[in-house]
Amino acid sequence: MPLYEYHCESCEHDFEKRRAIQEADAPLQCPTCESKEVTRKLSLFFALTKSDAGTQSLSDGGGCGCGGACACGSHSMN
Repeated sequence: MPLYEYHCESCEHDFEKRRAIQEADAPLQCPTCESKEVTRKLSLFFALTKSDAGTQSLSDGGGCGCGGACACGSHSMN
């Protein structure tokens, strides 16, 4: 089952929840304030890939956690 990220508009709490794909956008209650003003966030992903030589490398979902190409300045991408 996929892990989805959610944001509560009432208390600004971010949280994760495992749900079936068909339930991803179903109404959900915030575990902190119990508000139903919850939206699903766009989640990025990463995976380890293995080359023919047996070395592993990180393959990300397109940029940093801010959703951009690391323009947020929170870390470097060297």
